[in-house]
Amino acid sequence: MYYYQSSEGIKGRPATTHTLTADGTVVSDNDVVQAIKDELEEEFIDYGYLKMTYHLRDKFNYIINPKKVYRLMKKHRLLYKPLSPLPRNKVWVKQLVPVVDKPFSFWEFDIKYLYIAGENRNALLLTVIDVKTRIIFDWILQYSIQKHDVIELLSRIFKHWNLPEAITVRTDNGSQFEAQLVRDYLDEMKVKHEFCHPASPRENAHIESYHSIIERSISRKYEFKDIKEARDTMQRFVTFYNANRIHSGVGYTSPFKYARSIGIDTKQLCIPKDSSVSTESSGISVPEVKTEKKDILIQQPKNSKNNTQLHVKNGLLSTTNKSRISVQF
Repeated sequence: MYYYQSSEGIKGRPATTHTLTADGTVVSDNDVVQAIKDELEEEFIDYGYLKMTYHLRDKFNYIINPKKVYRLMKKHRLLYKPLSPLPRNKVWVKQLVPVVDKPFSFWEFDIKYLYIAGENRNALLLTVIDVKTRIIFDWILQYSIQKHDVIELLSRIFKHWNLPEAITVRTDNGSQFEAQLVRDYLDEMKVKHEFCHPASPRENAHIESYHSIIERSISRKYEFKDIKEARDTMQRFVTFYNANRIHSGVGYTSPFKYARSIGIDTKQLCIPKDSSVSTESSGISVPEVKTEKKDILIQQPKNSKNNTQLHVKNGLLSTTNKSRISVQF
């Protein structure tokens, strides 16, 4: 009779104690762990092992795989717990996720509460996200958001961004979004408006995912004394999110880097068409266009005739009779 006996002593390859960089530099595991700790101390960095792997590769040129990053982060208790377990059956949700081919053609927007500890009340954060690139178009943070606030935010986006002609937006059934004034505005802008089914947040999955990032990166880390401090923090976060935060939905890179990879010039993403639009609580940085007015005095020569004509060519002024003119700035 034969009995099973475990094969003790037969183990896999021992774990390495170092990591190489792209230029061949040897980095000890202790230094890698310290780098991970330092990065997790940075504002808004809340990566798990997989995003941290891409981050280490991108920032430090480490040649490192997710398995090793997971092992090191688990050993040193650097893994964070997810906010809530996701359901395993995602078939229904995937069927409702829009298939978007063109950037900036499908948006989701929604409202999230942000607690202001110093004033002991919640503020409302309204954010608009592009599904294709995950870029945050714009946002507002106020104690009350009404239908005219939604229109003002959307108007800012239409004025500041280069957008395609065909656009679809998806929202829940909040009163601000159902308002006839908002519907009429979107109809006027020739924008298709889709509503999620009641109690179906996963139909607005991209903005809900962004809200979970806000919860983890902002709500759980900060206590705001007032709404101005909260707006300042959100301004820094949105700038970081668009330009630098690694996002699994766009190939483990940042929204702006992904946009560049599909041929979008990120320097031209936010071009103000009207510099007078207020951006006090906005998440975009709109440069103020300043023009210095100068008075130009053109004097005809004393002996010239009244019918002398002036011509401008290549930036130079000339007269029909070749007389001299003086220009004062």
